[in-house]
Amino acid sequence: MCGFRYLYNGEDGYIVRCKNCGHYQIAFASFMLTLSQSEFQSFCELAKYKCSEPDHSLAEHSKSIILQTPAQGVFILLTKSEGARLCEILEEADNEDKALSLISMFSS
Repeated sequence: MCGFRYLYNGEDGYIVRCKNCGHYQIAFASFMLTLSQSEFQSFCELAKYKCSEPDHSLAEHSKSIILQTPAQGVFILLTKSEGARLCEILEEADNEDKALSLISMFSS
């Protein structure tokens, strides 16, 4: 059974990591993903890359950012502002995860 540690928790979603199996769960907008550590790192890199690309959408609220997930044929569609917020959340969660890892090295 998973015991989650919050890496980010806000009105727009959450990111947790299981203390036992190490999997991450991301809930944001209208999606929820469970990812392994390597999948989480790849997803963070993909989101950062996609969100840094120029926005060629015709409308401000157009779902112009497409993020592939590890599940075959499953993609996440986001607006530019949703993508930017997801990148902020992912970075905050990754920083928290690294800080907790460092703290655990010294408390063992």
